[in-house]
Amino acid sequence: MLRQNHTLDILAGGKLKVYQHKRGYRFAIDTFILAHFVQIKKKEWVLELGTGNGIIALILALRYPTVGKIVAVELQGPLAQLAQKNIELNQCEDKIAVIQADMRDVPHFLWKKTFDVIVSNPPYYALGTGRINPVLESAIARHELKGSVKEVVQVAKIMLKEKGRLYLIYPAYRMMRLLTVLKEDRLEPKKVRFVHPYQNKEANFVLVEAIKGGKEETTVLPPLVIYEAEKRYTPEVAAYYKW
Repeated sequence: MLRQNHTLDILAGGKLKVYQHKRGYRFAIDTFILAHFVQIKKKEWVLELGTGNGIIALILALRYPTVGKIVAVELQGPLAQLAQKNIELNQCEDKIAVIQADMRDVPHFLWKKTFDVIVSNPPYYALGTGRINPVLESAIARHELKGSVKEVVQVAKIMLKEKGRLYLIYPAYRMMRLLTVLKEDRLEPKKVRFVHPYQNKEANFVLVEAIKGGKEETTVLPPLVIYEAEKRYTPEVAAYYKW
């Protein structure tokens, strides 16, 4: 069944294998950019809100073998099941736990103020903007049908320890929306990095690290450029696939 309805991607020099639905949500370059922006210290507990097929949780588990535990929450049943299969395929059951649930309900069944790090690639597009994907699995991942960045931030505020860190990627044109909701919930943007498709093009994404209860001081990191030529990644981005 997996071979009929899924593709198998082999990444990181063969260290990571991930099944994806042929029709439905599939990860893109923003997934790898976010996963490599996250920083995790020894024994820290991590919560991912909206894990999809588990790709970010797996990258983090492999990049940080001393991580305490990664709890990966996914609303959609088929994606949660696929994430579990991918975790088993990569023998990461001892590091990653998948929970099928609405991320907005997380404070009702997990201990509050438990996590050192929260990571999320939230839906990018507000309702009423852009074309909604006819495949529901993809539509929920990209449009705010079942949750918004505001709700991600509200959950993070409840679940993070004091001085815990939230990592997000978001469209650059909606950056002010993101920064506003972060500050409303005492999550201070500490590091910001703009992501450009090419050196001479406007940014299309922004990466943000925010700290719960942090002081008002923001570092703008050097920009990340994805392509140095058509279909050829810059060395930094190419390394994300090969680390």
